[in-house]
Amino acid sequence: MKLNILAIERRRPDWARVAFESYKNRFDKSIQVEWLRLSPVKRIKTLDKRSIIKVESNKLLSSTKEGEILISLDKEGRSWSTLELKDKFEDWLSSSKEINFFIGGPDGLSSECLKKSNEVWSLSSLTFPHVIIPVLVIEQLYRVWSIGKNHPYHR
Repeated sequence: MKLNILAIERRRPDWARVAFESYKNRFDKSIQVEWLRLSPVKRIKTLDKRSIIKVESNKLLSSTKEGEILISLDKEGRSWSTLELKDKFEDWLSSSKEINFFIGGPDGLSSECLKKSNEVWSLSSLTFPHVIIPVLVIEQLYRVWSIGKNHPYHR
């Protein structure tokens, strides 16, 4: 099973890369995880916020293939408990499809991107630094995977 975390981002600090790799390496060989960086649109005066969101969202959508599972992260999405996420994760795994998690730029995702998503997930009503989100996502995915494996990590 392949999990892709696609993020609109300028740079990736070493500490975030190290934390992400730490969780990535904890999965067994049945789970492959990739953190894919897509460049944000250059902010210029002639581009309005809506245009920027559309271009960045199209970058995310065009990075996937038809039939893959799309999960967008958005503050207006649904918050899940750990056990709800575990159930969703098991459903995603049983589909045998690639799973893509979309993290938009600082202005968010387009309504078209959200509509095309299988799920819209809110990690919290809090605001987090952008670069932390992929680390939070992989940690939560590892947590629910470890529950399914009866691994003590989730306790």
